[in-house]
Amino acid sequence: MPDYDPRPTSVNVTATPASGGGSGLAFIVGGLVVAVLAAGYFLMGMPGMARHDTARAPDRNINLTIEQPKATPAAPAAPATPAAPRQ
Repeated sequence: MPDYDPRPTSVNVTATPASGGGSGLAFIVGGLVVAVLAAGYFLMGMPGMARHDTARAPDRNINLTIEQPKATPAAPAAPATPAAPRQ
């Protein structure tokens, strides 16, 4: 048997650091933080809107004047047509 072995006896491996391994988790956590902040903003009654900004009903004191239309002269009566004689 020959003494030649084609397999190498030493292997040089350069380890590269894994990048971006936690980006998916950071995206999910960021989305949850935004969702909680938005829910808190709306559930707390939207800060910045004070009670004095609400709509109010108008006063119930209403002055109303209604005038009757002027009387128009009556139309002249239509002339009577003679009735047809009976037979």
